[in-house]
Formats: sequence, C-alpha cells, structure tokens
Amino acid sequence: MKPVYVIGTCDTKEAELRYAVAQVMAAGATALLVDISTTPSTAKADVTPEMVAKHHSQGPDAVLGHADRGKAVTAMAEALGRFLLSRHDIGAVLGLGGGGNTSMVTQAMRALPIGVPKLMVSTMASGNVAPYVGPTDIMMMHAVADVAGLNAITRTVIGNAAHAAAGMAQNAVPQVQGEKPALGLTMFGVTTPCITEIRRLLEDRNECFVFHATGTGGHRSRPATGQHRAHLVDVLPLAN
Repeated sequence: MKPVYVIGTCDTKEAELRYAVAQVMAAGATALLVDISTTPSTAKADVTPEMVAKHHSQGPDAVLGHADRGKAVTAMAEALGRFLLSRHDIGAVLGLGGGGNTSMVTQAMRALPIGVPKLMVSTMASGNVAPYVGPTDIMMMHAVADVAGLNAITRTVIGNAAHAAAGMAQNAVPQVQGEKPALGLTMFGVTTPCITEIRRLLEDRNECFVFHATGTGGHRSRPATGQHRAHLVDVLPLAN
C-alpha cells in the first residue's frame, strides 16, 4: 500500500502532525511524517528537513542556511516539490498549517500530476484559494481553528482530513489510458448547448476535456491521461 505523506513543520506543529499520522494509521493506511521545518527541529520524522533540503537545485544550504524566513520558506517549497517528484510511492499527500505551511505544501503539491490525492488543511481555506490551488486538483479543507494545539475543533478537522487521505490512498482510482487524441474545450454557461453538441459529434474519436471559461481550469492544465497534446477550442457566445 502506498503511504500518505503527512507534511508540515514539526518545529511548531509536531503534535498536530503526529495526530494526523495516528489517524491515518487508525483508518488502515500507512503514513510517513515529512518535516519541512526551516528552523532547527529535534523531531524524529520519517523524512527530515535535511533530507528534503538536499533536493533543492542549489543544495541543502540554499534552504537551511537562511536567516531570512521568507527566503527559507521559498527555498523549502522548491525542495519539497523536487522531493515529492522523486518519489514513486505516494498514496496521498496531506498538509497541515497556516499561511507559511500552506504556501510551501501547496506549491509542492502543484508539481504533482492530476490524480495524485492532495489535501491541505489550512487556515487560508475560507478565503481566496486560487493562489494555492491554481489549475490543479488540490482539495482545501478549512481548519476553522488555527493549527496550533489539539482541541475539540482541530482533532475533528484533522481527523476527518486524515481519514479522507487514508481512504484515497487505499482506494486508488484505476487509470484508463485512452487511444483517442485529446481535445480541450472551454465552456461558459451560455455556450453549454454548443459545447454539448460538439462533444456529441466528436467524442467517438476524441477524448474531450471541457474546462470552465474562468480561465483557471484550462490554464496550463494537465489532464490525468496527459500523454496527449490537447488542441484547445474556444467557443464564444454568438450574437443574435
């Protein structure tokens, strides 16, 4: 069984992260604790900050040698993304945290293909999550209370998130590699009848991917079957 990667900063959130690990395991899945602390941490994590930092393009000192927290966080996010891409055993990724943790973990999550389960418990989830989610399939769960201690709220929210991640890791969705060339279409409410008819006419010989015309879904989006090069068709409302 591929494990759930539980990711966060153990220097400030070790108890909450270990609770998430315990809940994942109680749900029947396996878990790895990944510590992305940018300040010295004595936590006994499965993956230490040093192990993550060595994946940075300029080496571990580019991550852990910064006195400037902002630069350290930016560098750790890059290193974490490279670390996750180097792994071939990810069942799901579960992140916990506030603004800094959310920024680091979701940047790394966005590097993973669509279809790899990604769940972020965050204090930022009740606001504009576009900078964190982008065109990917990251799931944001509002922490309600800050991820700062275990209490009636955080135990429930983190527990629910851990159970969800465990369920996704244990029940992978079978991937079907299509033989048809991919076709991307954007759709807005008033163009729905048109796009529906186009799909009816073309989907016997094309794999059709419909994106909402907000622009986010189709922006450099990679379909789960993404071995094909998609041709983007924009259908605009027609004047009467």
